Amino acid sequence: MKKLGLVFLSAVAIISLAACGGTGSSKKSEEDTKTEKKASKSKVASISIDEGEYVVPKNEEAEDGEGFLALKVTIKNETDKSLDMSATDIMLYDEDDSKIEALSLFLDDSKTPILSYEKISGKKSKTGYIVFPVDKKAEYKLHFEPRIYDGKEEPKPIILDVDTSEYKDHSGDATKSATAFIDEVFLATENKDYNKLVANDRDEAVKNFDENFTKAIKKQFYDYKVTDEEGMALAKVFREDNAKVATVDYEITSYFPDVAEVTVNVEALSFKEMRDDMDAANDEYYDANRDQDFSERNKAAQKAVLDKLPEIFKNTKPVSIDNYSDGFKVVMKKKEDKWEIQTKGSMNYFDSFEQAFRGDISK
Repeated sequence: MKKLGLVFLSAVAIISLAACGGTGSSKKSEEDTKTEKKASKSKVASISIDEGEYVVPKNEEAEDGEGFLALKVTIKNETDKSLDMSATDIMLYDEDDSKIEALSLFLDDSKTPILSYEKISGKKSKTGYIVFPVDKKAEYKLHFEPRIYDGKEEPKPIILDVDTSEYKDHSGDATKSATAFIDEVFLATENKDYNKLVANDRDEAVKNFDENFTKAIKKQFYDYKVTDEEGMALAKVFREDNAKVATVDYEITSYFPDVAEVTVNVEALSFKEMRDDMDAANDEYYDANRDQDFSERNKAAQKAVLDKLPEIFKNTKPVSIDNYSDGFKVVMKKKEDKWEIQTKGSMNYFDSFEQAFRGDISK
């Protein structure tokens, strides 16, 4: 595998690793994430590997059989004086004694820091994560070399064995969560993973989607005022018909134990493809009722279009829905032992993501 000779940022890099107990939905998944704690010490300091799992840093790629191992380590100062340390003091060596440097990571939506430059007071400790590119079935040596400035002796490394096959990769749970949310909320399709993996209240999420669909469908008509009841009923029909033809491709973009991002590409029903049929329904009514009052005829013609939409849905072919970028982003955070799809906030993409499933019409 390629060696990534990256240095850590001089400030504490924040990544989303608050819920370090694993990405599964049960005690068993949490236990699977953790391995037996390893520890070693010298007169100066001690280091322990508390737990770890494979992560997916954004914009980093791993070949088959390789991955990015996030180790949660605790450094303790065994002396009475302050100890300066840097993440560069921790390194991994493979069986050929080739040094592998940790990745430099910065994610701004997190709670637990990656180890960076630290000052540890006497008898105190510091816990954080450090991420290495590794082969998933290999043995390594983790070296920690405390900094000693008195010049009396060279620092001796503290060494721990690391067997990467002991650690799990739970990133698939993020994709399963996104799939379950889309199935149940957008596509009226039962997905048993929802209750196991998704923290969002399903009924509330469906209601929000139907309300947003109603807002969007109202903007498609001018003379006829679509009622809330009509919009909500049509939203349900749309979800059911969309489910029969829509296809969604998923790609994990970023994954850490408490935050993840999945990119989805969508092929689904679009109102742009229905426009000709909607115009035809409007014209049909309009031409058949020329003796009607002009204003009332316009209103009734649009009502005729609304009533015909369920039939139009069934006769429309799905198309690729593009947001002028590389797919739609699904941002999720860990909430207890499940994933919560982020539907609010300035830094999420939920509205454009949802729009792809409501016929590509804005609310």
